[in-house]
Amino acid sequence: MKQVAQIRMEKNDLLLEVDLSDLQPLIEEANRNMDLYKDEIAVIHEKMPKFDYTYFCFYAYSTYRLLEATFQFDTAEVGHFRLIAPDSFYYAFYGMIETLHAQQTANA
Repeated sequence: MKQVAQIRMEKNDLLLEVDLSDLQPLIEEANRNMDLYKDEIAVIHEKMPKFDYTYFCFYAYSTYRLLEATFQFDTAEVGHFRLIAPDSFYYAFYGMIETLHAQQTANA
């Protein structure tokens, strides 16, 4: 059975725990709604490497709509969230962002 992202509240933090298997639904959501996420993808593409990938703060750059839609949570209810993931997730996530950004650039 495939493990899916775990969402839980701890004090005033919404914690989103993911692993590599959670990339597939992210890819599917991004591809279904590319116009909705194109600006977010561009910001992540630009900023994430500056934070060595694993220290990137999605909330600081308002780049969390894709995560919200995919994993069905709403930061408006809690104000912020923390992403808990292995380093491999962040690197693979950036690879996905790089691919989506390249697709956008090619289609522009």
